[in-house]
Amino acid sequence: MMKIKLISLGCPKNLVDSEVILGKLGERGHSFTSSIDEADIIIINTCSFIKKARREAYAVISRAISKKDSSQRIIVCGCLPQLEKKELFRHYPGIDALLGSADFYEIDRVVDALANGSSGLYLVNEPRFLYDSSFSRLLSTPPSYAYLKIAEGCSNRCSYCLVPYLRGKYRSRPVEDLLKEAKALVELGVRELILVAQDTTFYGRDLSKKTSLPRLIEKLEMVEKLKWVRLLYTHPAHLTLSLIQTMASSKKVSRYIDLPLQHTHNEILARMKRPQFKVAKRLINQLREKIPEIAIRTTFLLGFPGEREAHFQKLLKDVEKLKFDWVGAFIYSPERGTSAYSLGPKVPSSVKRRRYRELMKIQRS
Repeated sequence: MMKIKLISLGCPKNLVDSEVILGKLGERGHSFTSSIDEADIIIINTCSFIKKARREAYAVISRAISKKDSSQRIIVCGCLPQLEKKELFRHYPGIDALLGSADFYEIDRVVDALANGSSGLYLVNEPRFLYDSSFSRLLSTPPSYAYLKIAEGCSNRCSYCLVPYLRGKYRSRPVEDLLKEAKALVELGVRELILVAQDTTFYGRDLSKKTSLPRLIEKLEMVEKLKWVRLLYTHPAHLTLSLIQTMASSKKVSRYIDLPLQHTHNEILARMKRPQFKVAKRLINQLREKIPEIAIRTTFLLGFPGEREAHFQKLLKDVEKLKFDWVGAFIYSPERGTSAYSLGPKVPSSVKRRRYRELMKIQRS
């Protein structure tokens, strides 16, 4: 049996994949270590949706290769191999295997092959796989909470985003399967489930009219010993009054919502292929009317092509008016393969950084 070191990069959705990897390998009798030096196999589960995430992945891969001895093997999986394919082998000859974003379920087979002397293994397919409750997870979160990934992929077509290419079309897990996993997690001592997906509010629309996020929440309400349910990664195009009412009447849903808006100026939102700002304002008003104690977190994308100073100043004024409980921001980076890649005019890097500082200053005040 092999000793495994796993490094998980990126978002909570990727962390769930890492926990499935650990669970699958643990079932096969492999052991785990926190030290690269002690590991027989180093697994790096990567993120690559923006340049900053890729730079982090490159740095981790380079560091692992620099410490690698002749007996160790390195597996790189997740979004970076999905994006760069076999180019990663060329740039990093020290990598022994590549797995795509939806191929992690094959990890045990790849580990066995590497243990038997294979190298240069390549398993990057069209992302279609969707894990279910039959897969074990070795939780890496504190004992009181865990992430519940309710869907995989994304069918939104935001002009700046690589996720549909990296993760495939939106694929919801059936309600009953999610309930089965939720109950199993609760039996392990978990008391808060954090629902995650690329867009949690789109949940069920690819399955049937009867399957929806409100219905899933109503079912989770009935899970004994589960105390809290939290929502991340909602989308203004799919956040409905029905969901808001379900949250308001729920005894378990946290009075918190993560609602990324990306911008508040309609010209920029149209270029991003996002809903108009009036949609977001209506939702925020409904949330605060139905759930007065709600805490609203949002995120903005700064320096998008064509963002003039007037656009940015409107965003600042809207942030001051709406008084979000938490505001985060990303600086736009052009991603080859997205429809925004060829858009202009480009915003200078110095201007992007200055706008980021100004927004964060307003948020802190």
